[in-house]
Amino acid sequence: MWTRLAAFCSRYAILVVGLWALAAGAGNLFVPQLEPVSQSHARSFFPSDTPILHTTKQVGKLFGDGDTINLNYVALEDDRPLDEAARGYYDRLVGALRADSAHVQSVQDLWADPLTAKVAVSADNKAVYAMVRLTGDVGSGPANEAIEAVRAIVAKNPPPDGMHAHITGPATTITDEFDAIDRQMLMITGVTIVLITLLLIAVYRSLLTALVPLTAVGLGLAVARPIVAFLGEHDIIEVSIFSVALLAALMLGATTDYGIFLLGRYHEERRRGAGHDEALGAANSQVGPVVLASGLTIAAGLSCLVFGNINMLRTAGLPCAIGILVGMVASLTVLPALIGLFGRRGWAQPREVKVSRRWRKIGTVVARWPGPVVVVAVLALVVCALPVLSLQRGYVEARAIPDTMPSSRGYQAMDRHFPPNVLLPEVVVLESDHDLRNPQGLIALEKAARGVMAIPGVRMVQSASRPGGAVPAQAQLSDQAGAIGGRLDEQMAGLSQRLAALDRLQSALSGFSSAIGQLQTGLDGSVTGLRQVNGGADGMRAGMAQLQDNANTVSGYLDPLRDIVNGNPNCANDGICSVVMKVVEPMDGMVEAAEALAKGSAVLGAGSSDMTKSLAGAAGSTQSMRASLGQLNAVSSQLSETIGSIRPMFAGLTDYLREMSTDFAGSGEGGFYLPQRAWDDPTFRQASSFFFSKDGRAARFLVFEDGDVFGPDGADRAPKVLAAIHEATKEGTLVGNTTSMVGYGIGTAQMRDFVGQDFLLLAVVSLTMIFLIMLVMLRSPVAAAAVIGTVILSYLSALGISTLIWQDVIGRQVHWSVPSIAMIALVSVGADYNLLFALRMREEVEAHQGKRDGLRTGMIRAFGGTGGVVTTAGIVFGITMFAMLSSDVLSIEEVGTTIGVGLLIDTLIVRTFVVPGIAALLGRWFWWPLRFGAARRARQTAVRAPAS
Repeated sequence: MWTRLAAFCSRYAILVVGLWALAAGAGNLFVPQLEPVSQSHARSFFPSDTPILHTTKQVGKLFGDGDTINLNYVALEDDRPLDEAARGYYDRLVGALRADSAHVQSVQDLWADPLTAKVAVSADNKAVYAMVRLTGDVGSGPANEAIEAVRAIVAKNPPPDGMHAHITGPATTITDEFDAIDRQMLMITGVTIVLITLLLIAVYRSLLTALVPLTAVGLGLAVARPIVAFLGEHDIIEVSIFSVALLAALMLGATTDYGIFLLGRYHEERRRGAGHDEALGAANSQVGPVVLASGLTIAAGLSCLVFGNINMLRTAGLPCAIGILVGMVASLTVLPALIGLFGRRGWAQPREVKVSRRWRKIGTVVARWPGPVVVVAVLALVVCALPVLSLQRGYVEARAIPDTMPSSRGYQAMDRHFPPNVLLPEVVVLESDHDLRNPQGLIALEKAARGVMAIPGVRMVQSASRPGGAVPAQAQLSDQAGAIGGRLDEQMAGLSQRLAALDRLQSALSGFSSAIGQLQTGLDGSVTGLRQVNGGADGMRAGMAQLQDNANTVSGYLDPLRDIVNGNPNCANDGICSVVMKVVEPMDGMVEAAEALAKGSAVLGAGSSDMTKSLAGAAGSTQSMRASLGQLNAVSSQLSETIGSIRPMFAGLTDYLREMSTDFAGSGEGGFYLPQRAWDDPTFRQASSFFFSKDGRAARFLVFEDGDVFGPDGADRAPKVLAAIHEATKEGTLVGNTTSMVGYGIGTAQMRDFVGQDFLLLAVVSLTMIFLIMLVMLRSPVAAAAVIGTVILSYLSALGISTLIWQDVIGRQVHWSVPSIAMIALVSVGADYNLLFALRMREEVEAHQGKRDGLRTGMIRAFGGTGGVVTTAGIVFGITMFAMLSSDVLSIEEVGTTIGVGLLIDTLIVRTFVVPGIAALLGRWFWWPLRFGAARRARQTAVRAPAS
C-alpha cells in the first residue's frame, strides 16, 4: 500500500501539490482567519463548572451589581494632587461607563462617599480607582469585547493634562495575555521557519532539498488553519489564541520531522544504489507507517486534552490534533510527490556523509556495554529530574505578560500609590435568615470582620461595620467613652459656675438671716410697744366712754334750752334765743365729739389689739423663717462641700475617658457599638448600602491581602478566611448563616484543584492511548512499556531542567499550564522517535535473524540508519520549540523551553542510550512475544508482493 501510494503521488506530483495549494487558497479565501475566530469564540478562562462562577451569579442576584467575575478597574493617576478638574473627569467617565449597559453591568464609585473615599483615593491624593464589572466570563469572547468597549470609552474621553487613565485588573490581564500571544504569533512563526530553513540547508547543503519538507509544512499549515477556523466558527470544536500558537509550533516541528524521516530513508536507499522510484517506494513503505503511527500518537495525545476541565488546556487539544493529522496527511502525500518531482530531475539527492559511521560506533558501545550505559544515562536523567521536587506552579497571570501591556501599566500605576493587591479583593458573602441592618447585626458582622483580620496576610477588611476599611470612630466604644468624658467635662465646668452662684447664695442667706434677726428684734419691740399702746387705748376708751356719758348727761340738762332754740325759727335774730343757741350748739358739738372720740378709742383699742396679735404672729414667723434659712444655709454648705469633693472624682473620670479614647484611637481595639442614632445617619447608611443586599439579609466583606493573591498565597488563604468567619459566627445572631466566597484567591484555589485533576487524568488517558498505539506498532508489550517508561523519564528530566532554569535561576515560577502541555507533547513526540528507532531495529534484527549476534548487529545497523535522521529531526523540532522564546509571554516561553529541552534529551540520551541499552539488556525478551523467524517471512512476502 505504501509503495503504491508513493508511486501515485510521484506520478501525479503536480496534481497532488496543486490540490493542496487549491485547498489552502480556497480555505483562506472563504473561511475567516483563525485568529479572529479564536478571539470571538474564546471560552471562559475558568471551567464552566467552577464553583466560583455559580457563586458569582448568586451574589449578583443578591446585590444586583452583576453576575460575572469579569472584574476590571478604571485607574486614574495624576502628576499632581487630585483637584476639582480631576474629580469632574472622574465623574464624567463613570457616567459614560454606566451609560454603556450593553457591556458594563455596574460601576462601584467609592469616591462619591466620604466614608469610602479614603479607600479609593490614594494617601498621597494622586490616584483613584473605580471597580467596573463587565459582561462575559473572564477570557471569553464577550468579555474581550466588553473590555475593548471600555477602552474605547476611555479613548473617547481623554483625561486632563497630567492625568493618565488605565484599564486594568485580573480580567484585563487575561485578555492582554492572549492579545500578546496573538500579536507575537506571526513573529514566532517567522522565527521558527527561518531557523528550520537554516538548519535544513546546513544539514542537506541544498536549498531545493530543504524546500521539500518546508513545502509540506507550509501547505499543511495553510490547510489546517481554515479547517480549524471553520470548525471553531460553527462551535464544533473549542479554539483559543493559545491553541493557535501551539498549533503552529507543533505542526512546524512534526511535519518537518516527517519530511526528515522520509528524506533520510530515501537518501539511505539511494546511497545503497537503489533507483529513484525504488528508493522512494522503499522509503515510504518503511517511513509511511511510522509517520501514520506518529501522527496518530501525537493527535491521540493532544486529543486527550479535551478531557480536561481547564479551558485553556482543553481548547488546545482538538485544534492541535487536527493540525497534526493534516500535517501527517500532507507528509504522506506532498512529500512523496515533491521527492518524486525533484528526484526525476536529479534534485534533492543525497550527499556523501560520514555521520552513519559515527552513529554505528555509538551503537557498538551501547550494544557491547548496555548495563553501564543504561545506568549512567538513567542516573543523568534522574539528576536532571530532581528540581521537579521543588516545582511550584505559578498562577499569577499578571507576571506572565510583558510589563508594557496596558493592564501591566495599570498595576504599576496603582503600586506607586496604593498598598499591594488593592485591585484584587476577595469578596465574602454572608447570608442570614433575618435583616442585619441594625446594631445587633453590625456587631455580629464586625466580630466576623475581626476574625478575618486576625488571619496572617490579611491587610484590610471592608464591610458594613467598617466601610472605609477601619471601624469608624463613632462606632468605637472608646471613642464614645471619650465623647462622654468630654460632655462630662463640659457639665462639670457648668457645675463649677453654678457652685460659685451657690457660694453667693450662702452669703446672701447669711445676710438675709441677719436681716430677719433684726426684723424679729424690731417686731418683738413693736409687739411690746403695741401691747402698751393697747393698754393706753383701753384706758382712753374707758375715759372717752365716761366723757361721752358726762357729755350726754350735761347735754340732757340743756334740752329745755334746746327746745327754745329749735322752736324759734328766727332764733339768730332773737337776742335771748341767740344767746341760748350759743350755749346749746357748743354743747351739742362737744357731745358729738365725745361720741366720735369714744368710737375712735374703741376702734383704736380693737386695732391695737389686732395689731399686737399680728405682730406677735409675724415675730413667730420670722423666727421660723430664720430657722429655715439656717437649715437652708447648712444644706447649701453641705451641698457645696459634697460637690467640691466629687469634682476631683469627675475630673479623674473625664481624664480617664479622654485618655482611653486617645490611646485606643486608630488601634482597632476600641470595641464596636454603633447606636441606633448613628445607624440612622444618612452618610453611614449610604456608605454601608454597598455591603448589604436589597433585603438586608446578606452582607459582604471585601478582604484585601498581601502576597500573591492571584497565586498560591491567595489560594492558601481563601479557606482560612471562610474558616475564620465560621468560627466568629458559631454563636450570636448569625448562627446558621451561609458563607460563600468570590475572588481570584478562591478562584486560583479551585483552578489549582482542576489543574491537578487534569494532569492526572491527562497522564493516565494519554499514556494508555499511546501505549496501545505502541503495542500495535511494535507488537510487544515489553517494547511498548519500555518506550512509554523512557519518555516519562525524559519528560521529568525536561521539566526538572526547565524548573531549574526558570524557577531557580531566573526566579520565575513555572506556569501552571507547562507540565500538562509539555507532558502531552513530549510523551507523544518522544514515543515517535523511539518508535522509529525500535521499528528500524526490529527490521534490522529480522534481516540478521539466524546470524551470530543478530540482535547486536541489528542494533548497530539501526543506529547507523536512524542516528543522524532522528537526531536532525529532534534538533529541528527542538529548535521549533525554542523559537517560542522569542515571545515575552511567560507561558509560551516556558512551554517552548520545556518541550525543546525534552526533545533534545529524548533525541540525544533516551533514544541514543536508554532504549537501545534496555533492548540490549533484555535481548529477545524486549520483543516478546514476537518471533523473528515468522516476522521475517511475513516481511519478505510483503516486500515481494509490490515488486511482482
